[in-house]
Amino acid sequence: MKQTFFFTASALGLLLVACDGKTPAPNATASSAEAASASETAQYTCPMHPHYISTDADGSCPICGMDLVPASPADGTKSGATGQILYYKHPMGKADTSPIPKKDSMGMDYIAVYADQSRTDGSIVVDPEMIQTMGVRIAPVEVANFGRSLRAFGTVETNERLENVAVSRIEGWIEDLRVRAEGDTVRPGALLYRVYSPDLIAAQKDYLNSLQIGNDNRISSVKQRLRSLGMQTTTINRLTETRKVIERVPVYAEAGGIVASLQVREGDFIKPGTPILRLQSYSGVWIIASVPEQDLALVDTGMPVRLSFPSAPGAPAEGRINYIYPEIDPKTRTGEVRIEVDNAAGYLRPGAYANISMDLGSEPRLSVPTEAILRDSRGSHVILAFGEGRFAGRTVETGLNAKGRTEILAGLASGEQVVASGQFMLDSEVNLREGLSKLQAPIAMMTGPDTPLAELPVDATTLTEIDHFTDMALYFHEALRDDYKIDPYYVDPAIGLSETLKIRYANTKLVPILTDAEAALRAAKSAVEGDALAVELSRLMTALKPWLIDGTPIHYRDSGLTLYKEAGTERLWLQEGGEPSNPYGDSPAEIVDWPNPMADMDSGRSERAPADPRAGNR
Repeated sequence: MKQTFFFTASALGLLLVACDGKTPAPNATASSAEAASASETAQYTCPMHPHYISTDADGSCPICGMDLVPASPADGTKSGATGQILYYKHPMGKADTSPIPKKDSMGMDYIAVYADQSRTDGSIVVDPEMIQTMGVRIAPVEVANFGRSLRAFGTVETNERLENVAVSRIEGWIEDLRVRAEGDTVRPGALLYRVYSPDLIAAQKDYLNSLQIGNDNRISSVKQRLRSLGMQTTTINRLTETRKVIERVPVYAEAGGIVASLQVREGDFIKPGTPILRLQSYSGVWIIASVPEQDLALVDTGMPVRLSFPSAPGAPAEGRINYIYPEIDPKTRTGEVRIEVDNAAGYLRPGAYANISMDLGSEPRLSVPTEAILRDSRGSHVILAFGEGRFAGRTVETGLNAKGRTEILAGLASGEQVVASGQFMLDSEVNLREGLSKLQAPIAMMTGPDTPLAELPVDATTLTEIDHFTDMALYFHEALRDDYKIDPYYVDPAIGLSETLKIRYANTKLVPILTDAEAALRAAKSAVEGDALAVELSRLMTALKPWLIDGTPIHYRDSGLTLYKEAGTERLWLQEGGEPSNPYGDSPAEIVDWPNPMADMDSGRSERAPADPRAGNR
């Protein structure tokens, strides 16, 4: 935990006087310190042999004789850096940072660390002429809509939903068979054949007798019997109108199609269950496609596909998946999907070969050009471009590759610039300066939404970043205690770190803590003082409480911080030593004990009496 970083009211007054009533520029001392450092460590290198480093500005390369050009400073920073200031670091490299300008006990000014510098440890600087010679091309990290394209093959098959079968329900003889062979075209309502059946004649006579009697129940019962024997509604209506027995009952096609099979001939005797013919419509067909087993998870019903048919160039070029078969072929390790295609023009014939292509997982993805990714034994990384000829390496975690782009799962943010061409020489330079060994690689975490805060992998650097939020709580407390306005500029570093931490700890319990804390800080920039600031302090402490209690309480206890709550309202605040000073009012202050993970879990926490309510209260 960093030591308290606040200026007292008197210190602030001295600073304002020294600056003629103006707030001192936070990065003024940092710029001068960095400039001095750069002049002391100026290095020069050969454009063709970057491994040769010299401090002689007028020297030449002993290998090729070329004049040396300026190289990057040893610490990888550049004087005159611009961008958002993340924090201020101790000039002697001590593990102490501050979100605002300050001096150490010896009067040395802390150095500003900018947002771009914090990500470019081990960066290099290349002259514009050399950048042009190497053919360096820059590409942005952006969200692009793409997915992997999958090619498959398939065959055209009949649509079983468009198949109709005629089966006999009575005993009788086929007469006047109009369909003579397979392949005949049948239109809806066309006569197929006539059947002579004594059973059907007897049922007709029974129906006519019922009509003559006029018993509605009997009429309905006999009419249902005629339907059960296979007499169609149009024929029953004709019988009702003419009141004459139809000896050879006609059978009409209820749907159109092509005769796919014909099992009877003129004069054949049929029994109940005898198949007569099968009609198949080809106005729509299916394509059964084989998809590799590993890609089936990305295929879904309703997904459009692109089609081409060597035997039917004029056939529809699009279809849609309407079913995924549940089995995997153990020999080919493929699964089958069914694609429905309109075939009203009749171009497609069952058995025809089909070429199929589909876009899998086409959705917005954070990505870079595939050529920007460098891979070696350490994994994948890219070369970042920060402008003004400055470059650095960054480890990334990659995902899907398709259409010349590679998905970035971790390590980059939208809007950053990467080198898409000519990065191999830059990568060699970064390696020579041990830049890649200092990459801020994404934390490899086997964590999830149920992982306790105490079990999150947090290194010293990350803990320092999270401490910026507790520093803001201390800052707000002091502003309320000493009755002065906060400077919104000092809140920006913590807000800037929030998004980075949320990406690093995505899908963990730390994300809602950071989100709520960031919201409180943004609101505090407008509140700046008084009751409005007290409200945002309370919001900030409520957000941070799970981390303070369940995350790393020992860290804050050992740093000399005390957690207080206001009696009655339970509002929290942090203090570093001294008597409790309630920033919310005059209510008593109670100490909240820091949990001790090493203590017996069954032992109760010791109760403390409320502190003196008048001791240092606001």
